[in-house]
Amino acid sequence: MKKILLFANALLLFIIFDISVYADTISATVTKISDGDTIWVVSQGKKIKLRLLGIDTPEKYPSKKMSKDIRRCHTSYEKMKRLGLLATKHAETMLWVGEKVTVKTSGKGYYHRTLAFIILPDGSNYNERMVSDGYACVYKYHGHKSREISWNEFFKLERLLERAKKEKKGLWRKYYKIMDCLCE
Repeated sequence: MKKILLFANALLLFIIFDISVYADTISATVTKISDGDTIWVVSQGKKIKLRLLGIDTPEKYPSKKMSKDIRRCHTSYEKMKRLGLLATKHAETMLWVGEKVTVKTSGKGYYHRTLAFIILPDGSNYNERMVSDGYACVYKYHGHKSREISWNEFFKLERLLERAKKEKKGLWRKYYKIMDCLCE
């Protein structure tokens, strides 16, 4: 019982005190939208490849991850690629080449991409909008919350995902079964 209480108290501290500290907040210009969760920007003359924190969109390019998702979700390459293309097209409705955005960075990820949240000119969080619009899952590492984001942000993204799923928004409308598998 003591262990459970200690864990609950520690969890509460994570929720109350958002411990995620952003390394930097920069102004940047979008130069390329690779897919829904990978964006290229330029800031102070430096090109930066961003891996967007807390989200995972369907793959549109052949990769180990795409093959794994196809097998796990019992779907086809064509269908998975279609979802990836649709997620990218949705990203392009919010971001476009030449747009000025605010980027909140948080170090580097596994593939040496800068981990970041993008704040759009209207003040909204792109990462959160992709989930709430039904075009991204909440990124998890081996089925658990990634240490890349705070508990507060994780819970917020999870709530947005549940609402998108319930309301069958975006990809949830036509591809519910595949999205349910991808987002588990």
